[in-house]
Amino acid sequence: LSTMGVSSRLGTKIVAREKSIGSILWREQKRLWKSCPGLGLQSLWERAVDSEAAANTSVISMRKGVMTVSCSSGGWACELKLKGVELAKRMNEMRPPEKVVEIRFVHEAHNGRKSRK
Repeated sequence: LSTMGVSSRLGTKIVAREKSIGSILWREQKRLWKSCPGLGLQSLWERAVDSEAAANTSVISMRKGVMTVSCSSGGWACELKLKGVELAKRMNEMRPPEKVVEIRFVHEAHNGRKSRK
């Protein structure tokens, strides 16, 4: 299926091009993910990991291929870091808005400083 959209106006002549509904939806999904990066990525993340890991983590950012995930404890950060390459591969299989090159796992201490564990 496709829909006609106006791509530009040259004088009085209107130039139209066909866009597939899938390409329009994909573009809008990428736009939404860029405006609210954690929104779509969190959903993908929860599908990439088991339910226990999902309950103890949340995606906090995605920048230049590096996804940062906040963990509830240093133990979770350490365990998931060991699986980082595999988890990045799973994420990329689900077509995130940009390719996941690396996943950084952080544990935020209660005082707002990163723990050193």
